[in-house]
Amino acid sequence: MNDLDYILDFAATLGQRMLGCGANLERVNDTMNRICLSYRLTDISIFSLSSTIILSAQTADNQSATRHVMVPPANNDMKRISRFNQLSRQVCSETPPPAALDAMLKQADSEVKDYATVTIILGYLIAMSSICMLNGGSLRDVIAADLTTVALFWIIRLLDKPGLNRIVTDALCMWIVGSLDILLVRIGLGQHLATIIITNSMMMIPGIPLVNAVRNILCGNEMNGILEILKIVLDATAIVLGLGISIYMFGGGITW
Repeated sequence: MNDLDYILDFAATLGQRMLGCGANLERVNDTMNRICLSYRLTDISIFSLSSTIILSAQTADNQSATRHVMVPPANNDMKRISRFNQLSRQVCSETPPPAALDAMLKQADSEVKDYATVTIILGYLIAMSSICMLNGGSLRDVIAADLTTVALFWIIRLLDKPGLNRIVTDALCMWIVGSLDILLVRIGLGQHLATIIITNSMMMIPGIPLVNAVRNILCGNEMNGILEILKIVLDATAIVLGLGISIYMFGGGITW
């Protein structure tokens, strides 16, 4: 591999990892462009969506290359985004040997430790309990919402393994959670079904993707922004559909 291959591999892979962690497309494009410019590449062309990146550039001696990488479904990982931003700034300021870039990326990724499962669940419980109380929920509602939050956490992880489409996953999750909420209210563990369901739905609503989609439109990335908004609308529709099915099947006689 020549220097151009190393540089494009690094820039495209870094962009892929940043998008996969929930970074905004505008920031990712700017990061890849700055990395290429720092190595004095020319004719830089970047085409990117939330699901794919195509990056091409040319050296001063007219060598050119292109990289095309697919982006996995995004997760919100602010710690990794921050570390990748630090790495990009370091590369742009120091321009290390291109052959060392891959090792630097792997090291940066390994330095970010994932939170323990218990810590993640505890964070969800604190957040959902607070939302439930802000919505006027009683102590019984908080307990019911916390129980279904734990169940939803594991359901999402279980459904992620087969690689199901996000829309299908959202519909299934909300159907299961809605049914559990109705069951908990019926046995007296929950009190206000609407409050519990609204609380649980907060865990599934794609808030950060919506913010990124609007930002993409305002910053000139209209195509990706519109596509992301359409995906968010479909996600929201799937959530409502799953809840509607659970109410239709099990919700008769429940006081909201």
